[in-house]
Amino acid sequence: MASVGRLENTTTCLPIAYGSVAFYLGKKSDEYHTHRWTLYVRSPDQNFDLGKAISKVVFQLHPSFPQPTRELTEPPFEVTETGWGEFEASIRIIWSEAADERSTILTHGIRLYPNKAPATSADPSAYMNTTVPVVAEKYDEVVFTNPKVDFHRSLVDGHKNSNQPSYPLSNEPSVLEHFRTYGDEEDIKAMLAAKKFLEGELRNVKDRLLRVDVELDEVKHSLAATKDMDLAAASGMGGASTIGGAESLPSGSTKGGTAGASGAGGSKSRNKSSKKKASAALESSSHSVGKKVKSG
Repeated sequence: MASVGRLENTTTCLPIAYGSVAFYLGKKSDEYHTHRWTLYVRSPDQNFDLGKAISKVVFQLHPSFPQPTRELTEPPFEVTETGWGEFEASIRIIWSEAADERSTILTHGIRLYPNKAPATSADPSAYMNTTVPVVAEKYDEVVFTNPKVDFHRSLVDGHKNSNQPSYPLSNEPSVLEHFRTYGDEEDIKAMLAAKKFLEGELRNVKDRLLRVDVELDEVKHSLAATKDMDLAAASGMGGASTIGGAESLPSGSTKGGTAGASGAGGSKSRNKSSKKKASAALESSSHSVGKKVKSG
């Protein structure tokens, strides 16, 4: 069932910026007051009247501050204090009645010292000056799903306004000078850089895939050649096999092709015949020798 007065299947986006700007007090500082800082919530679009969307902002500071809970019901939504330590603050945004939305809670760490502050020096005057602040700001977008019709219209119309709101963007001129700017130009540059990076990564992936395909083809050709060599070697051996370089013959056959009558038995017959011939020769020789002796 559709909610009364709401735009179904619609989302509205409200960009906001929140953070802190801290100045070192230099010679004016003491043990408990080394910096002057401002904590704020603002619109990145300087022409947008944030007061039309926000009913109240509640800043929750460190308990050591007097009245640590600060409520502001009109812009600029900011708190300025002095102190000596960094801490995490809570920011609660209460939207206008027209929005009929739950409050949004943010957290922000108030920074007093630069990121590259030397760890060996306890005196801030050694690496800080009173004109260059430490800025810590975040950009975010609050998304409203199925917003109220009037609230949606006020957000859309507010961004079409070409005139700055009647109130100052900050009560601290030195802080105002260091507000960061956000625009489509920077977003486009970031998207183009991301696109260029992704295109390069895609080219690298394609090149790697092509190299892998070439390597796979080489492996396939190598395997096929090895298989062909194995088949050729197996067919060349046929039914004969060699041991120690000498050809192995079937049982019962001779190299000359003449088959033995009874294998090993045929060899024995030849051996007996040779012995008879040798014995006859010896007998003949001994008779000859006997005749020579007698005649002598």
